[in-house]
Amino acid sequence: MQLDLVGKRALVTGSSSGIGRMIALHLAAEGVEVIVHGRDAARTLRTAEEIRATGGVSSEVMGDLMDGDAAKAVVDQVLAQGGVDILVNNAGGRYGGWARSGWLGTSDENWIATYKQNVISTVTLIDGLVPVMIQRGWGRVVQIASAVALHQPPNFPDYQAAKAAEINLSRSLSRGMAGTGVTSNAISAGIIHTPGSDAEIAGIAQEAGLGTNWRDHEREIALKIFRQTAGRIGRAEDIAAAVCFLASPRADFISGINLVVDGGM
Repeated sequence: MQLDLVGKRALVTGSSSGIGRMIALHLAAEGVEVIVHGRDAARTLRTAEEIRATGGVSSEVMGDLMDGDAAKAVVDQVLAQGGVDILVNNAGGRYGGWARSGWLGTSDENWIATYKQNVISTVTLIDGLVPVMIQRGWGRVVQIASAVALHQPPNFPDYQAAKAAEINLSRSLSRGMAGTGVTSNAISAGIIHTPGSDAEIAGIAQEAGLGTNWRDHEREIALKIFRQTAGRIGRAEDIAAAVCFLASPRADFISGINLVVDGGM
């Protein structure tokens, strides 16, 4: 399918590695000029150079989006380049890391900081960049949420709630932009293998008595442990493909949805 994305400009937050990096590469392959964002200068530059090495157009912008002033500086830099047609809010995570904790072990600090890391940073970018899209009469906003916002396992409650808020704000934003030509959608990602999640998946396999080389048992892990209907673990490419479609003119009639990409979990 021809997605008609050539000549569009996109900002993908958190695109120096992982899912964000793959989203940036896929959009660039569709002819999008991609602004790569990150906090680590070397990794951010590496992704941008990877795009340019394959004939794509890319630039870099740095900033810790949890810092309000830094987030606004990112907005100012993007606006100085003419703004964007596509905003992919991929940056996020859990404050303090991924050590397992239940409801009673999650501090107030974690609740507040995780919400800020996932939601407030997203709102800052929307407030700063969407008005230009509305003026032009066309734009796409895509939030990368998580399937844990829907399944609610008994871990990471602060992260689950923050991702649920992202889904909620994405739907509300779609109605707030009614008739403008700008759409807003969320993607809830399931278990996705990236270099950053490799150790966690290996640990889950080991706990299940399957050894540390989870790839030898990927189908069993997907179907029996993660209870998916797809017999493999997700890849960053799966999320990137969904983003490319929702970001394209082909998705003009889709707004306010939460697209669940979780292998049928």
